[in-house]
Amino acid sequence: MSQAEEKEISLEEQLSKLSLKDLKAQVTRNGHKSNRTSPLVLPVEVTNRIALDCEMVGIGPDGKDHMLARVSIVNEHGEVLVDCYVKPQEAVIDYRTEISGIRPEHVKQGAEFKTIRELVRQIIHGKILVGHALKNDLLVLNLRHPKYNIRDTSRFRPIAKKAGSFGTPSLKSIAYALLGEDIQDGSHDSVEDARAAMKIYRLFEKEWEKSAIPAWIGAMGSD
Repeated sequence: MSQAEEKEISLEEQLSKLSLKDLKAQVTRNGHKSNRTSPLVLPVEVTNRIALDCEMVGIGPDGKDHMLARVSIVNEHGEVLVDCYVKPQEAVIDYRTEISGIRPEHVKQGAEFKTIRELVRQIIHGKILVGHALKNDLLVLNLRHPKYNIRDTSRFRPIAKKAGSFGTPSLKSIAYALLGEDIQDGSHDSVEDARAAMKIYRLFEKEWEKSAIPAWIGAMGSD
């Protein structure tokens, strides 16, 4: 076994033993800190309903494959739990700055992917996860979440119907139609997008939860 492999195993073992508190401290040290005075991971309530959104950059031969560059999580009140840039795991071909808002200097000092992935995994565990096109966010995080605990605003038909959308609506279109908010005016902001998804979910919460699979039934089906 090479020294690199030994180091990798050691890191995996270390991460598996870290508590959520330890991970928050590590991400705060290594992750991006904006010009705001707020710390990277805020000491706010981790509510039962949280919203997730990610920004991605392009990798692969043509830059069309996705890699995580920023992850944001807000609670049901819209308060920021996590807002962090993530170091590239491989060469970035396209930063997609016009859409993602990501620049090389943002991710250069970002958090390590394995650290932020484990932090997100622990935060979302057992929670109702809100977002828009969450499949894409979970994919770049290499995470899974029980379907019965996912509330995806791109897939709940009453949202599209009320917003007057046909097919799969964009978050921008339903935020404008239902909230009167003009988001994604220029590059995307994952905190803004997560907050918008949470607000939309809260508008439809009663109707949505009536049609949702109860957690205990969903858990039986996942065995």
